[in-house]
Amino acid sequence: MKINPGDMEAWTRLADIEIKNKRYGEAIKIYEKVVKSSPRKASIYAQLGYAYGELKKYRQSSLYYEKAIKQGIKDPQVHYNLAYTYDKLGKTKEAMREYEKLASAHPNTESLDHLADYYMKEKRYDSAIKIYRKMTALNPKNASAYSSLGYVYGLKNDIENEIECYKISLKHDAEDDDVYLQLGAAYEKKGMYEDALKAYKGAYELNPASSKAAEKIPALKVKILQQKYRDS
Repeated sequence: MKINPGDMEAWTRLADIEIKNKRYGEAIKIYEKVVKSSPRKASIYAQLGYAYGELKKYRQSSLYYEKAIKQGIKDPQVHYNLAYTYDKLGKTKEAMREYEKLASAHPNTESLDHLADYYMKEKRYDSAIKIYRKMTALNPKNASAYSSLGYVYGLKNDIENEIECYKISLKHDAEDDDVYLQLGAAYEKKGMYEDALKAYKGAYELNPASSKAAEKIPALKVKILQQKYRDS
């Protein structure tokens, strides 16, 4: 570089090395020098966005990610990083727009999870269901996605689908006592007390410290006896 200080490719490689060594301030100085020479190089803007983000300078980070996208970068990671940066800046709607773009074009578990959380906070339950369905399609063994899906169906009072999702969740993770509790509650809402009792017993076996399971087991036994008495 001493011989040819105008060699921007060499400067870029040096900045990349600084990034790998986590010397973000030094990398920024070099990238900003490079970008003055190549103002349309989207990858350099993206690297600047990353470096500023690592320094927790989110405003500058978002500006450079925006420039990278404006210059045509196609890397989905840049969109994810921008969404994350917007989140850090408290720009929730802007973050969600980026996550929605990712969910449409390049869905991944992280972006879908953020999007589902947003829809739940906004009480957009049908939208949340679509996202959790996408998550289960991406990873059919994702127990957490199925239990979350069941929870949303419960909020919509769709108990049939709620129960089905909890059962699938437990098929992939039979050690989650919380899901057994949720399944028990769903069965109870439907008046299926024998099944509810089994679910609560499952929760108690996994977690004997569960006060809810401990309370529900005798209560369900009483309900079963009452139901048998009414049916007799």
